[in-house]
Order: sequence, then structure tokens, then C-alpha cells
Amino acid sequence: PKKKTGKSEGKENQSTERRDLLIAMEEPTQTLWQRNHAFEADAEPGRPKFMVTFPYPYMNGYLHLGHAFTISKAEFAAGYQRLKGKNVLFPFGFHCTGMPIPACAQRLQDEMKEFGTPPKFPITQLQEQKEEQIKTKSKKKKKKG
Repeated sequence: PKKKTGKSEGKENQSTERRDLLIAMEEPTQTLWQRNHAFEADAEPGRPKFMVTFPYPYMNGYLHLGHAFTISKAEFAAGYQRLKGKNVLFPFGFHCTGMPIPACAQRLQDEMKEFGTPPKFPITQLQEQKEEQIKTKSKKKKKKG
């Protein structure tokens, strides 16, 4: 077997030591979490309650860094309150029903009416608009000078 050197192949200056350490820690840590039921909770009567919610990401948009930032605050609050001995409820899921679906369907229907099926986008019209904007900006600069 090939000996690990802590360097990635072909990239002599890039160390993989930190990555390898995290990978080595992953399995024992997950085993510990499973054994201790770290992410499972049964409500115990008499304990204080804490609930945190997170706005569900809708299916008509893309997940982005803002979602990760916001959910990390909710995740931290839930974990902290659980460590303080509270019954914590942190429901989370992706919302795939309700108004986003009809809104998305309506948008597709409108685009099909406007651009056809398959779509033929008005590239020349957009180019003309950009050219007009450039002309307008250059006229304003000439007036200032």
C-alpha cells in the first residue's frame, strides 16, 4: 500500500493534512452520536420548552449562502437550549406545496405564451435596448463636458 504523505498528488504545495484529520474523526464521531442518540429527543414532561423555526426554502428559488447563514443560527440556538436541559423542537423541511407551485406554473405558462414552445427569446430587442442605453449614457457625458 502507498504511504500517505499528507500531500495531494500533483500538488506538492497543497497539504491535505487537515482534510485527512477531519475524515479520520468523522466515523468515530458519528458512531458516538448514534450511540448517544445525539440528534434524537423525547419530550420529558416538566422540562422547559424551546421551539425554533426556519423559513422553508421554496422550490421556486435556489439555495444560497444566506440560507446556510440563517439556518446555522437556528441550529446553534436549538443545540444550546438542548444543552441547557430544555425540550427542543426544531422542525425543518423543504416546502413543495402551496403557492410557489401555482406561481411557478403560471410563470411558465406566461413565458410559453410570450416566447413560444420551444422558446424564441427576443435577443435583437434586448440588444437594441442595450444600444439605446449606451447612446443615452454617452449623450449625458457629452452634455457634462
